[in-house]
Amino acid sequence: MSEPDRRYHAPMARRAPGAAPLLAMTLLLGAGAGGCGGAAPPGRQASRDRGGAAQAALPDARGRAAQGALVTMVTPSLLLPDLVGERGVVASEAGSRRVLIDRMRIVAHDDGSLERAVELLPNGHVTALKLPTRLGGGYLFYASNRGSAQLWRAQGWLAPLEPLVQLPSEANEIIAGFDRLYARLSHSHRLLAIDAQTGEAMPLGPLPPASAYGQLAFADGWRAVVEADLRGPLVTFDAGTTWRPIEIDARPTSLAVIGGDPAVMTANGFYSVDARGGVTYRTLETPEDVEDAPARAPGPFGRRPLRAAVEDGWPDSSSTAVVARGGALARVSLRDGAVIDVAPDAYPEREAACHAIRAGASFGFVCGERDGATTIYAFQPPLGVRRFMRFEDPRFVAASGNGALVIRGSCGARSGPRQGAYCIVAADGSAREIHVRAPARDVGVERVVALSDGRVAVLSPPRPGASGQLTLLKGSDVTTVPLVLPGKPRSTVRDLQRGMWLEGFEEREPGILGGWVEAGGPIVGVRIDVKSGNVTAGAPRQDGTGALLAGRFALSLGEGERSAESTDGGMTWRSIELPERDDDTAAPRTRACGPVGCVFKGWIRVGWGKTALPDDLAEAKPPPVLQTPLRAGSPIAMRCEALGSSTPPLPDRPSAAPAARPPQPSARPPSKETASSAWAPFRNTAPPALGADEIGFDNGAPYDIVTVRAYAWGKRGADWSRAGRWLMRFDDRFDPEGGVRSSAVSASPWSDEGTAAEALGVVNYGTASWGAYLDPGGRAALTHVCRGAGCSLYAVSEGLPVLPLRDGAGRAGSFLRPFPSGAVRLGETWFFVTPGGSYDAVALWRADLGIARQLATYHRPARTSYGVDPPRLVRRALGGGVGLLISTAPDPGVRAGSWHVLPIDRDTGALGDAVPLGRKDLVDTPLDRCQPGQDGWLLDTGLEGSPSFDLGGSYPSVDGAEFRLRLDPGTACVEAMSVRMQGIFSKAPERQLDVAASAIPLAATERTTGRRWRLRCERKDAVR
Repeated sequence: MSEPDRRYHAPMARRAPGAAPLLAMTLLLGAGAGGCGGAAPPGRQASRDRGGAAQAALPDARGRAAQGALVTMVTPSLLLPDLVGERGVVASEAGSRRVLIDRMRIVAHDDGSLERAVELLPNGHVTALKLPTRLGGGYLFYASNRGSAQLWRAQGWLAPLEPLVQLPSEANEIIAGFDRLYARLSHSHRLLAIDAQTGEAMPLGPLPPASAYGQLAFADGWRAVVEADLRGPLVTFDAGTTWRPIEIDARPTSLAVIGGDPAVMTANGFYSVDARGGVTYRTLETPEDVEDAPARAPGPFGRRPLRAAVEDGWPDSSSTAVVARGGALARVSLRDGAVIDVAPDAYPEREAACHAIRAGASFGFVCGERDGATTIYAFQPPLGVRRFMRFEDPRFVAASGNGALVIRGSCGARSGPRQGAYCIVAADGSAREIHVRAPARDVGVERVVALSDGRVAVLSPPRPGASGQLTLLKGSDVTTVPLVLPGKPRSTVRDLQRGMWLEGFEEREPGILGGWVEAGGPIVGVRIDVKSGNVTAGAPRQDGTGALLAGRFALSLGEGERSAESTDGGMTWRSIELPERDDDTAAPRTRACGPVGCVFKGWIRVGWGKTALPDDLAEAKPPPVLQTPLRAGSPIAMRCEALGSSTPPLPDRPSAAPAARPPQPSARPPSKETASSAWAPFRNTAPPALGADEIGFDNGAPYDIVTVRAYAWGKRGADWSRAGRWLMRFDDRFDPEGGVRSSAVSASPWSDEGTAAEALGVVNYGTASWGAYLDPGGRAALTHVCRGAGCSLYAVSEGLPVLPLRDGAGRAGSFLRPFPSGAVRLGETWFFVTPGGSYDAVALWRADLGIARQLATYHRPARTSYGVDPPRLVRRALGGGVGLLISTAPDPGVRAGSWHVLPIDRDTGALGDAVPLGRKDLVDTPLDRCQPGQDGWLLDTGLEGSPSFDLGGSYPSVDGAEFRLRLDPGTACVEAMSVRMQGIFSKAPERQLDVAASAIPLAATERTTGRRWRLRCERKDAVR
């Protein structure tokens, strides 16, 4: 349904199709009518015309000429968002607010004035960041949409946007660091460093080395607090040269800058770090004696005087409009919405709603109170009004477009009971009263217009079966002119016959009427020649959302199409672009148009026609895509010499296998039956020999990187706690001489064969998962057997009895599964790391003589730990140090990241400063065989960059290359290497490679047979 300006165009019922033709109306002059709504203003004598009606004192053309010609339309146009509350507010400053809304940058001043930037930001979520002076000042704007983030810079909030860079992923946040920007990527929550001036990628730089980072807060160019993975909040006072932990008693919830100092927020308070390094705890409670500053009471025009001017004002120049509200009169700038001048006590009706209309040679205001009086004021320059008509009841007042007014009801102060009365006020101020008589069903459908030549035109709209007519009244003379509808197009003719001819018809040109017809969806503008009755129709405009109509002005928002405007009563339409809006349920639902512009759907559109700037509201130029070409490095290439096989042969006869179903011990309930197992060899090493009356059970992980197998045996039905035995075997894959390690034969920890079968996971009910964590020395392993979330751990060392681990409460099966490569043996003590009590916690354990205690808990930043390598334990090769090995992200243009180690205090679990160990591909690091007495951090690991091996002969494909390294800052050596082969290795090489006897040993294992080969290798680029 189309929407007329309902302030002075009352709605009327639609006539149903097929109704009886509208009867000709009888028009009578109101003879001897009463005064025209109250006394004339003092100092001016009211005159009488022939009909006896009082002559109102409207401003004449001479008074308006002193101020310039009457402005009937504002042009060019300007689109601004209609700000409501705090929506879109980014920051509040002295006297203004910075607003980011509907892809626009706005400065909203406290006086109601608005400033808008020319460019539009792209669709999607847009965020602004004020840059510190150390990064050049100004503002950064970034938009995340469709899998990427676009960044722009601007010297000021409204300054032109300078494209900076487009990131390959959406960004959750942008942070201003010491000398660069940090973008947190949405898909991985990892940080990317960007040059704030050029947009080029940079290393993470002064941040402390860490696998992941949580929140970051930079107070100035020297101080910051950063949440580092495992280490927690760290603070720096020298721009990142050194970092130290903050000793706090609670789990941090966030980081911030409070009062210029970096702060760590907790649930009930925060720890503030001053410039001298002092840490002060403060609560978040607000003192009772602190009161909020009282909000400033808005004036009569509220915080949005521009909306008031567009909705209810009239332009008194090309750049200003006058609006009346709350007893005050204001002149508002149409460029920015600032109130230029105010007359605070311009009229007494403070509760009335006032709307501007054209009246006489100038304009005026119709002010009405709900169910109360209606007062008409004439504008009086420079900024005042003069009352010239008042009615004690609500009245419908329509402007005729030429300065004359049509008021429904008599010209007296109160409208009489007689229907069909109209008070006609001519442009010169003379008033007279007419009456329209019609059948009851046709009362109110007429459209009355006062013509500029003194006549009154009463329009009877067409209906099915009747073309309608014009009745022209001049004094006592009545002339009827039939309407002549256009012949085509037929759809338009049908719309004119069946549609509703809306209120608000006016004289657009002398003798030419104009108005609007709504036809149940389409809206049609029409022009009527008063002399001939010819009707001209404009192009129909489809608008399911309802067009905004006000006199000759119309705005059609459209539905699924471009919006359009008309300033000639719908004869022509001009397409306009409206940006997409953010969803806002609080946006005002009122809509209105007039000569100043339109307000609708959260927009304020000042003026009509084209914009002042041809590129106004053009979308910002997209920034260039981030380019970080990789610097290709040569991967490590090794050439090797085969020395022979070291795998023992299979035994001629297998050991006696256990019975298929041994008898159930009497001590066990009959529901738990024992089961047989394979009693299989381990890497071609035969299992323990079984006696004729013995039964054995075995299980393990034959296909893991660290292979392991457990064997338990004893006599059937005997007390296994006395007569049972067991041992474990595991493999050191780096040992070219075979690598099979075996514990000493140990006393059984189980009372009978049923309990042993259940513990090893041999029984049919309940599944057990076996695994092992090899100490990088290759002579010990921490094995586990897990059922669900609980695991039993066993410390296994070559030649020593198996040692079950228990916690402080004596429980043996309540450990969580350790992280891969998460265990090391230091002397007789084991250290291992497991998940903590929550997904973002890591627990460090220390086990002495089989008793394990949790030494420390380290926290990982929320969400950022996903996709980050779990921490792993390393130890010194010769010394007594133990540490957590972490991987840091690669620098821009580099494929491989770096290793750092966090030394651990063996008694408290406290972490030391990160020690750099080099890049994870070791491309630029010399690799030699470790020498006796050479120390370093010992770890078993693969290398990034796909190292290659030339074995010197016909050999299958090689994969799974790993290195046993000793690393220290700037140095690296290799103890041994291991690879796996997909086929059978040929003993006879096709060519003999010249490899030094002091080269690095290599253990190559055939996947299918388990056979291991001894080789020695050196880098192909080695010079001897």
